[in-house]
Amino acid sequence: MPWGFFRNKDKPKFERDKLGEWALVTANKDLSFLTEVISKSLSRSGSKKNQIYILQFGKDSSIPGLFSIKGMVETSQNLSENSFQDSLRKSFDDLGNLGEIRTVKLRLCNDIFLFFNFNLFLKRIKTGNREVKLLVPPLGVSSSQIPYSPDRLFNTLIGAENDPCSVESDLVDSRMMRLVFNCRKFTLDHFRVKQSFSYFLDDMLGLRVKTKTTSSNSLELEVVLLNLKKEYLIPLLWDNFLTVYPSC
Repeated sequence: MPWGFFRNKDKPKFERDKLGEWALVTANKDLSFLTEVISKSLSRSGSKKNQIYILQFGKDSSIPGLFSIKGMVETSQNLSENSFQDSLRKSFDDLGNLGEIRTVKLRLCNDIFLFFNFNLFLKRIKTGNREVKLLVPPLGVSSSQIPYSPDRLFNTLIGAENDPCSVESDLVDSRMMRLVFNCRKFTLDHFRVKQSFSYFLDDMLGLRVKTKTTSSNSLELEVVLLNLKKEYLIPLLWDNFLTVYPSC
């Protein structure tokens, strides 16, 4: 995660909640202002009670006023994608030019998640002081690649994103997952595997890692996650979460 847009004195605090690990950003006026506009757009589209999470924020270093933002809204209220997009465009009408808006909606029992991604050019920026939750992803995971497919995410977590392994997943129950990777020409980094998957656990005691060499060029890696925080997958997978957990 690049933190280049923060001054040294503005380094954020961090917290873990039910959906992942987040930097609590209070001193970045650009991010704060944009999140405030998004919040007002949500209110205009009928969502008064919600939580906004920012998954990626980018500021162009060579073109002043050019930003990219990727985020997620959690709410218990029904939220229309079209209504949110229309409200967002109206909110930014007097501020600059908004590019194409991509939205994805995910319903999980009583919770609704609306994911969004857009670029924009702002002619003017007002000062904001809103605290913003900015995603801190697992080791090796890039916010720019979100949303991941499950197989691509799991390969990234073990460091095999450039030469993917085949992956078999077994959901023993809602809080236990078993992953078996079959890899060719793969050098295992035990530290990376443990650090990456520990993101989804309370502690290392819930992680089991086993390896078996099947031939001179092949490796079988088994990763078992006990007491898995499956909700941490939601910001990384978006609606692809349903291919792993098709029901609540």
